[in-house]
Amino acid sequence: MATKRFCDGNCNKCVLMKNNDSNRQLTMILNKLLDKFGDEVYKIVQEHCPNLTCCADCHIDDFCHIKGCELID
Repeated sequence: MATKRFCDGNCNKCVLMKNNDSNRQLTMILNKLLDKFGDEVYKIVQEHCPNLTCCADCHIDDFCHIKGCELID
């Protein structure tokens, strides 16, 4: 049985990472999940889509943000 693909693997053109309001909402939700459930959320997201650990606004990786980023305030 073939492995089911969930994306095209082209991280540089990821539609989930386009700068739009939906992406900002996804960043906020994933950050809230990380705050509530800890490192297990990071491990799951990193394993399935490392792009989703990047902030939609400040574009820092691994759920990190620059000071003043409104997605974590």
